[in-house]
Amino acid sequence: MFFKNKHIITSLIVAPILALISYFAVDYYVAEVPHKAKQGQAYKMLVKSNCRWESGMCDLINGDLKINITSDTQTYGLNRLFINASNGLKGIKFAVVEKKNKTSEPHSMMVLDALYTSWQSPQMNIAESDYLQFVISVNESVFYVEIPAIFIYKVPFL
Repeated sequence: MFFKNKHIITSLIVAPILALISYFAVDYYVAEVPHKAKQGQAYKMLVKSNCRWESGMCDLINGDLKINITSDTQTYGLNRLFINASNGLKGIKFAVVEKKNKTSEPHSMMVLDALYTSWQSPQMNIAESDYLQFVISVNESVFYVEIPAIFIYKVPFL
């Protein structure tokens, strides 16, 4: 009896169609339009989830710039950080701080290849509770990020 009413049947067909149309219409009108990085501007990097646990690596992303950070020893203590980037970088400075949003003496990373995509840090004493702050120069733009150092250690699989 309930499904014999033509109004009910029509609403069951039309409602999902209207929901889909409104979903895509709102996305079209409200979504941020991606744009190229402008010279002299600073942009924040997106920190992927593997940076928040003991994964042995950290991935950062902003548009077509992808950065992978690893450590040589994958234990806490004296570490060298390695960066592999999807694009050539002009330079990288980083600092190790004990608390989030604090400041410390920045250190420069050394380039390892002619394409400027592989970089290495000097040996640093990094603890699990520390934070790493990076400033990355690409062309005339600057990208920055602050990440917990917990990713340096890699939990061994049993």
